[in-house]
Amino acid sequence: MPAARRRLADPMPEAKPRADAYVGLLGLSLVAMIIGIAFLLLDYSSNSGTPSKPAPYKPPAAAPPGP
Repeated sequence: MPAARRRLADPMPEAKPRADAYVGLLGLSLVAMIIGIAFLLLDYSSNSGTPSKPAPYKPPAAAPPGP
């Protein structure tokens, strides 16, 4: 009798889901985010902590006189 119960409980075994293109896109976006975070950390660590002084303002040169 246990064999009959086993057959009735699970008549069709389910197949494992297969990976498709969307799984590849998820992996690609994960790699891109990791690379972006690495660049962000590199940029953040390159700053010395003290802000640099802005360049002094130079007014634009006067326009040459017309003919």
